[in-house]
Amino acid sequence: MLPMKNFAILLLLTALGLTGAFASEIDDGSAVSLRQSGELYLPSDNPSDDLHEALVRASANNKRVLVVMGANWCHDSRALASRLYLEPLATLIAGHYEVVFVDVGYLEKGRDLITGIGPPVYYATPTVLILDPASGQLVNAGNRHQWGDAYSISMEESVAYFQTMAALDLSTGADEAGTTGELAALLSEIDAWEQLQADRVYAAYSVIGPMLRAYKEGNEPEHFEEYWSEVRDFRMKVPLDADGLRKEARERLSAGESSITLNYPKYPGFSW
Repeated sequence: MLPMKNFAILLLLTALGLTGAFASEIDDGSAVSLRQSGELYLPSDNPSDDLHEALVRASANNKRVLVVMGANWCHDSRALASRLYLEPLATLIAGHYEVVFVDVGYLEKGRDLITGIGPPVYYATPTVLILDPASGQLVNAGNRHQWGDAYSISMEESVAYFQTMAALDLSTGADEAGTTGELAALLSEIDAWEQLQADRVYAAYSVIGPMLRAYKEGNEPEHFEEYWSEVRDFRMKVPLDADGLRKEARERLSAGESSITLNYPKYPGFSW
C-alpha cells in the first residue's frame, strides 16, 4: 500500500493527467512542483506501453496523443513541459490531447519508441510527436523539429501550434502513405538518405551522451563543448535539409518535370 503522502500525490497526478510512467516514480516531491519545474521526464519501465495506454485513452475521448521526448537536464524540454500546464495552453491541451512524456536519458533511450512511430531519430530535445489514434498517422510529421528551441517559443506561438494540430483534417493529405509513382520513389529515396544521417546521429549520441552525463555531474570531459557543438549543428541541419528535399521533389513534379535527380547535401565527418 502507498504511504498516505504518496497516495495524495498519486491522486493529484491523476487529476493532472500525469499518470502512467509517473505512477512508479512517486517520491517526496509534489505534482505541482514537477509541473512548475518541467521536470516531467521520468524513467519508465516500458515507454511503449505508456504510449499504447495513451492511445487507448485518446481514442475513447476523441483526442490526439501528444508525445514529448526530452530530458530533465534539458532547459528546452523543461520549458515546454511546464508551459503545457500554464494557461491559456493548459485548457487547450487538456481538451484535445493525452500527453506522454518520454525520458531519453542522456541520449541513450527513445530510439525504439520513435522508430515505432515512424521517424528515424529524434534530432532535438524536446521532440514533439502528435498522433491520431483513429488513423495511426503522425499529424505533425513536417514540423516536429521546431520544439528543440522550445524555450524561445512564445506562449502565443505554442497555443497557435497545438490548436492547429488538434484541428488538422488528415483527409486533406497530411498522410502520404498512398503516394505512388515518381513522387513515391523520390520520397523513398529521401527517406533512405535521412536514415543514413539518423544512423550518424545515433552514433554521435553514443559518444556525447556519456560526456553529457559527466558534464551534468560536474566533471566536464575534455573536448565536450566542441563535440557537443558539432553534433548540435549536424542534428539541427539534417531535418531542415530533408524537409527541403521533400518540398523540392513535390514542386518539381508539380511543375511538370520527370526523371528528377536530387542533389543530396554532404556533411563533414565529426572531429573524433
